[in-house]
Amino acid sequence: MRSPYRPLLPLFMAIGAAGFTLGLVLPVTTVVLEELSVSAPLIGLTATVSAVGTMAGSLFVGRAIRDYGAKAVVGTGLFLTAVSVGALSLWLYIPYWLLLRFIMGVALAAVFTASETMINRNSSVESRGRTLGLYGMAFSLSFMIGPLGLMMLRFGIWLPFITGALACLVPALLFLRFPSATTPETPGAERKGTVIIRRIFLSLSTMFLAGFMEGALLVLIPLYTLRQGFSTGETGMLLFIFLVGHGCMPLLAGLAADRWDFPRTLAAVIIAGIPAFILVPFASQLFSLALLLIVCGASVGSLYPLSIGLLANRLTYSELPRGNAMTTFCYGLGSVLGPIIPAVVMHFTGVSALFLVAAMVYFIFLSVWWSGWNPVRKWA
Repeated sequence: MRSPYRPLLPLFMAIGAAGFTLGLVLPVTTVVLEELSVSAPLIGLTATVSAVGTMAGSLFVGRAIRDYGAKAVVGTGLFLTAVSVGALSLWLYIPYWLLLRFIMGVALAAVFTASETMINRNSSVESRGRTLGLYGMAFSLSFMIGPLGLMMLRFGIWLPFITGALACLVPALLFLRFPSATTPETPGAERKGTVIIRRIFLSLSTMFLAGFMEGALLVLIPLYTLRQGFSTGETGMLLFIFLVGHGCMPLLAGLAADRWDFPRTLAAVIIAGIPAFILVPFASQLFSLALLLIVCGASVGSLYPLSIGLLANRLTYSELPRGNAMTTFCYGLGSVLGPIIPAVVMHFTGVSALFLVAAMVYFIFLSVWWSGWNPVRKWA
């Protein structure tokens, strides 16, 4: 019997390539710039500019999907990612790297938005959670492998960047070789933007939350553990454990969403995350901290696929590209603000504030959601 997921395997390959490349570029560029004695704010800027590129790309990628087709947009996005990542190895010049990281962010916006549109269009309501869980797991697990590129630096700065470029180039050619990939889509009736935002406000806010939490924790967990007295090796292990929870939970969350529905599952993973975040500052032993971080990772890792599922259940076929572009913008915005706000609070109150801020953000999200507040309702 033919597997129902076989037509989606190229999409899983595409998002896996994007996750691997992103997970490779982030630590490699940080280490390279640190060895060049570049200031910390400038290193942070190189990471932030990619998220800004993602926000910028999301503004026009929905129209590109309607004009050229989702397959063509995925292929083009992967190709631009490959070119921008490979070009990082050519010239160690900060303005040049900032431009390439911005282009990479734009390209990844195309990959994420178009692939999520195809996933939502090609999955049934009954199995959408499982499909999105596999999608999220493909990204998270490949993202975990990316930092292994640090070991390639001993052979030259060029090697990890060329490896990331080749990882994106192969699936890019797979998508671009299909003649149907460039077929424009037949336009359908769409509601105005404020109506769409009102209908998917929970999805948009969940995606912002996903970007905020991932941006904050992936950047600041190493800072927290090092200042708590853990060694560099223990810090790497704890971050890896957080990523294990982040990578394995999307599938379980998707299966739960198919059984109980997406809103209930979202509420459950957030409620489970709040006490875990609150308890982290009280965990002084490696084992207890590891257990809490895997729960935190599982909670945060569930947000992205659940957001996509919430969106798909509220929009029509023709509205999906625009809706997915909106969620991509919200994820980019959250990724920009995530490392900044907790870092400022930590600076004035101490490193333990990181996880208390995370718990507070979760609590505020639940309060806003359950109060039924929607800022666009009166304009829709």
